[in-house]
Amino acid sequence: MSTAMTDIVQLAMVDVSDYEVEVVGGRFGAVPAELTARLEELVADGAGLAVCHGVSTLLAEHGMDIHDEGDAAAARDYLEAAFRAFAAKTDLTRHTPVVMDYDQVASMDVDGFNKNTSFTPNSDHTESREFLTTKCVHFDAATTFIGNVYGPNTNIDGGLPIVCNTREYCRTTGVEPADLVELMPHSYNVAVRQEHAGTVLADHAVALDVDLLNDMVMVVLNNEVDGGLAHAGSTPTLADPARPGKRPLRHIELQFADGQNLDNWYRYYRLGIPEVIVTVPEANTSDHDRYHRGVDTALAAQGPSARGN
Repeated sequence: MSTAMTDIVQLAMVDVSDYEVEVVGGRFGAVPAELTARLEELVADGAGLAVCHGVSTLLAEHGMDIHDEGDAAAARDYLEAAFRAFAAKTDLTRHTPVVMDYDQVASMDVDGFNKNTSFTPNSDHTESREFLTTKCVHFDAATTFIGNVYGPNTNIDGGLPIVCNTREYCRTTGVEPADLVELMPHSYNVAVRQEHAGTVLADHAVALDVDLLNDMVMVVLNNEVDGGLAHAGSTPTLADPARPGKRPLRHIELQFADGQNLDNWYRYYRLGIPEVIVTVPEANTSDHDRYHRGVDTALAAQGPSARGN
């Protein structure tokens, strides 16, 4: 495991319960300026990662409960508001090597265990499709920053967020960012090529040791292939195979005005324009096993739980 990745994660922890915020009628008020500044410091001006945790504590301080669906929804909205405030204060042109006409922040709620259908964050210029959220080491296409909100899970083991220091890997090996990635079949995202993924996971990756049963976290990431950090997820399984499982996720990303931005981004990385299939690959096929299986390898964990907080 990379010492640098360990250091990045240690510094990235943001306990949102440390920041005072009003709650009126079960809804959170304005995001504290100090929290926005901290995200800016860590993600835009720092190493490119923030891990917001402590949501259950914040809810409890206001007489709310992480396991109440309404309170959990309010917490997700608050975390999304924090991401939006961060994005509004950030000079996005400093963090992308190709001009992108970002004009909005959008989000979508999905299930990170079961197959999802009719999903796309920008249906005005990309096609809706089925998808699976647990993927190999990858970058989301053409969005400089992302926020992924996880939890609270029900009857799920595993499914931990994984962060990979592909930036350091490219620097130490001389691999060009455009040579790091390939198109992910049936998806708009790009995967770290197989010949690089094993070393990235072995030497430059950390699984975030966060409580996804009794807390909620938001991982804010510099997602650009050139100079950012890749992400993945460990494979989730049912804790009790006889009962259904729920793994709620909210994905938050920057979007642009038209599909030409997407074309320009792919061309910068010397990639073709993907032909997205509206149904996911069948299980036990090469595309499914390579690109949608999650990460089964054991990784050292770093985060609030590892520190005993």
